[in-house]
Amino acid sequence: MTTYDTASPARTLPGGLPLLGHAPWLALRPLDFVERLRDCAPVALFRIGTRPAYMVSTGELMKDLLITHQSKFEKGGPLFEQATKLLGNGLAASNGEFHLRQRRLSQPAFHHSRMGGYAGAALDAAALISGSWRDGQVVELGRALNDMTMEILARTLFSSLSTEAAAEIRRCLPALVAGVGRRAFLPVEFVHRLPLPVNRREAESLRRLYEVVDGIISDYRASDLDQDDLLSTLMLARDEQTSEGMTTEQLHDEIRSMMVAGTETSATLLLWAFQVLAARPDVERRVHAELDEVLGGRPVGYSDLPGLVYLGRVVQELLRMYPTGWILTRRATAEVSLGGHRIPEGADVFFSPYALHRDPAVFPDPGRFDPDRWLPERAASVPRHAYLPFGAGVRKCIGESLAYAEITLILASLMGRWRMRSVTGRPPRPVAGSTLRPKESLMRVERRHR
Repeated sequence: MTTYDTASPARTLPGGLPLLGHAPWLALRPLDFVERLRDCAPVALFRIGTRPAYMVSTGELMKDLLITHQSKFEKGGPLFEQATKLLGNGLAASNGEFHLRQRRLSQPAFHHSRMGGYAGAALDAAALISGSWRDGQVVELGRALNDMTMEILARTLFSSLSTEAAAEIRRCLPALVAGVGRRAFLPVEFVHRLPLPVNRREAESLRRLYEVVDGIISDYRASDLDQDDLLSTLMLARDEQTSEGMTTEQLHDEIRSMMVAGTETSATLLLWAFQVLAARPDVERRVHAELDEVLGGRPVGYSDLPGLVYLGRVVQELLRMYPTGWILTRRATAEVSLGGHRIPEGADVFFSPYALHRDPAVFPDPGRFDPDRWLPERAASVPRHAYLPFGAGVRKCIGESLAYAEITLILASLMGRWRMRSVTGRPPRPVAGSTLRPKESLMRVERRHR
């Protein structure tokens, strides 16, 4: 490995402005910007205002950043610092030994033995939304999918949730999710303390959500029963080394993180799926043919997942082209060399799954939606860490298996009865915010006749 004394400086992306650096380009054309950084150099230096930052853009260096040298990096940077104001110190944001302890305590909640129950809740919620549609109806699909994933979360996280508490959570969550994105891309603390209407709504939603969750935790503790849901699993978990469980504050933080991760990301990817399939009838026909062959007209179930091979490849390709976490950051806790380039202690290091997944050196014709690039013989040529829809190493998303199962089963359930059609006729267009979302959300639902 290159020593720090001989490590060379990273190549600087041209085009920075006095005082502002490259911040305007990141704000105005973020997806083009991260691809420019990728094409500039494997490790590219840019500036946000006057502060230097580094973008890492190859699979080999992703392994160094997230696995080999992971102990020298922590979750940090302006994106995470502001997000934690709303999400707390849960798995998505915590660091060091505390993160490892929380991950150990949370792991039983995602054991494969629980996946069937979670899948059942997802399919029940999908059946509800499917039964509410009429042939030819124009629906605000993004909102409908968000409502559906919130319903799934309520059923899996709190099995004995009252109707009033569920409604309050659904009212509060949208402001929380929007606030995470707003804070991440406007990481200026005093702005979020101003008595603006948006800040007051955010604070009030957070206060009400905290009160609702606090009441639920109190009720669970008082009952002293295993409700066979995510919250019970988290409450009953004990650290192998200390025999201690989570405090009420830690439970709050983990629940808030799960609420955002379990609703926004899944709903967004499902919205991408329906928009892409509407634009690609050839892919849609192959999905329908597989559903007809595997299911024979009956409802899909958790046990059908292994047989939905092509639909699985569709989900993989969606995660390649439209990763919801399109840009992420780390902060160097010690001086380190990446790719022969010196990264100083305290530096912000960015990486972009969006840019990584669209590297033409790894994915030929990267702008083409091609599920068959995930056929085993073709996927074998993709470097292991050049595809990171759920991260890697100790920070890899703990809910990866659950997310794959939920998205695949919901698609199978809804596509068994409905086709989605674009209202505008335009191809799907991405908007990069806290997640990577389609610009349009209105779609027409048409009943599928076999």
